[in-house]
Amino acid sequence: MMSPMSPQHKGLIPATDQARIRAALAARDASYDELVAAVLDAAEHGASVRELAEFTGLSTNTITRWKRGERA
Repeated sequence: MMSPMSPQHKGLIPATDQARIRAALAARDASYDELVAAVLDAAEHGASVRELAEFTGLSTNTITRWKRGERA
């Protein structure tokens, strides 16, 4: 739920918002790393690139790049 906005100067991100954004970015990075690891494990256990793409909604190109060790 959004709280009422208090006036602030343009271009300044309040410290509380900065902390929240940093935490969200860290969580996103950790989540992304876990997704890559899970997809690669599934591929190692026999799942095809096409099956993984269909299941995850990722492109076959993305999964193929991950398998080659490339990261976005």
